Amino acid sequence: MIPGEFEYHAPATLQEAIALLQQHGDDAKILAGGHSLIPAMRFRLAMPEVLIDINNIAGLEYVRESNGHLAIGALTREVDVDDSALVQGSYPLLADAARVIADPVVRNRATVG
Repeated sequence: MIPGEFEYHAPATLQEAIALLQQHGDDAKILAGGHSLIPAMRFRLAMPEVLIDINNIAGLEYVRESNGHLAIGALTREVDVDDSALVQGSYPLLADAARVIADPVVRNRATVG
């Protein structure tokens, strides 16, 4: 099936993405890896009026600890969570879960955000 019509944006900065989200509100969806959203759009289970592709925004791929909390960027691939020494050492339950999310092909493409 073919997705319905939508307006496409590919902001270059986080500020642009936030402005687009504020402008379009609930009519907008974020596209990161697209592993879940694109198939849902093909079957018209998701029909966003606006698609905001964040893949061109630098700095959204990270796994780090900040103020005692784990922070994972929206463009971080599942495999990068699995491979993270921080996750393996300090968050073993997450490390275990990351290893069994789908198959390796999906983990190499799917993003956390």
